[in-house]
Amino acid sequence: MLRSLQVKFSALLVTLLVVACIVLTWLSTQHERRALEAEVERRAQALSRALAGTVKEPLVVRDDLTVGALVNQLATEPGVAAARVLDADGRVMAALSDGEVGELRVPLAGRVEGVGSTLRRAGTRVQVATPIHYSDLRVGESQVELDLAVLVAPKVEEGARQLAGVAVAVAVLGVVSGLMFVSLLVGPIRRLRAGVERLTHGDLTVRVPPTSRDEIGDLTHAFNAMGESLQQKERIQSAFGRYVSDYVVTQLLESPDGTDLAGVEREVTVLFADVRRFTRLSEGMKARDVVTFLNEFFELVASQILTQEGTIDKFIGDSVMAYFGAPIPQSDHAQRAVWAAVQVQRSLAARNRNGSASGATQIGVGIGIHTGAVVVGNIGSERRSDFTAIGDAVNVASRLEKLARPGEILISEAVQRRVRGAVPLRFEGERQLSGRLEPVHVYSVDLLAAGEAPAPAPAKPDPA
Repeated sequence: MLRSLQVKFSALLVTLLVVACIVLTWLSTQHERRALEAEVERRAQALSRALAGTVKEPLVVRDDLTVGALVNQLATEPGVAAARVLDADGRVMAALSDGEVGELRVPLAGRVEGVGSTLRRAGTRVQVATPIHYSDLRVGESQVELDLAVLVAPKVEEGARQLAGVAVAVAVLGVVSGLMFVSLLVGPIRRLRAGVERLTHGDLTVRVPPTSRDEIGDLTHAFNAMGESLQQKERIQSAFGRYVSDYVVTQLLESPDGTDLAGVEREVTVLFADVRRFTRLSEGMKARDVVTFLNEFFELVASQILTQEGTIDKFIGDSVMAYFGAPIPQSDHAQRAVWAAVQVQRSLAARNRNGSASGATQIGVGIGIHTGAVVVGNIGSERRSDFTAIGDAVNVASRLEKLARPGEILISEAVQRRVRGAVPLRFEGERQLSGRLEPVHVYSVDLLAAGEAPAPAPAKPDPA
């Protein structure tokens, strides 16, 4: 009788433990499913916004090949069931499925300006649509669909199988062990979610320590790798932004395959600016004062070059080398270079007038400008290289700068052909440049007759 009661009590206890384990297993599985689905929704939103950002420029210029290439890149992303880009009329411009191209679709994100991404659930699919705006004008929409059956269901099923085995052990070890297991299961997901929230708010230094080698651990490693990539991109943008304009940095980083940094031949306008009689000026100055003097000069010149969206190649002693038209092509690179030079001379003249009363050192600068073909890219070894321009055009611009008097801007005939009518010029005659057999027609910019520099227009590809 007692033994029968003991057996019944034991059976009842085991039954209660098994039921408790089953309930806890079910709750854990549902919690995991909701967490993973939320992660999939955030990932779908991130992919849709990223696609909208990268296809904005090609969509405006109707570059079907580039838009199609950007959309096809999503085919390598796990769980992507469909992706497409709609133009302003709702017509599918590019899609993973070729049969969708050319179809008319109703935009999912609506047509109200400023509306963010729209998320919908259709069966096992998560649909996210993001409107694409260019200069406050809606030009299209990106749509990305992720399949929950591919991304979530296998992980949930795998987790359920693992929990079923654990349930047997929990039936023996008790409810406490079961609760501990649930805590260990949910903890990494919560930490990962907290990390995603911090990353969303701009904290690129957040990292989540991996605590397992299963799918959650893989997701944690992928999250940390994404954080490293974003942080590296920010460092590159910060470093490169010191030498080129913010627009150029943005274009390079948003380009789908990047500008060819290995070296491309391109027509650019090269500018050299040099401080005249620098050796005599610095002869009686302390080293720290010389550095301060040069920093002031470089800051003034660099600000005018970057205003015209030029690229600062290097600082050479008391000289500055810059070029316009690369790495982002500019159809008006010659005018940008000349106007940058005009603003440099005017800023220096104003600086000299304002500083004469305080006894500041007067600065006289000669500037030479030439347009020609160069090779722009990384030059050097694997351990040390520079992003620079190489070619005869660089040498000609340097020789013209050597001929320029303080406060003078000398340009070649190649530049003159591109800027005549926009900038007043004087023909200075033929000059024999060092290292060249044929003389060069040289022109100077009339600073007194030149008007105000126009605001730089957005960079456009050079038709040449």
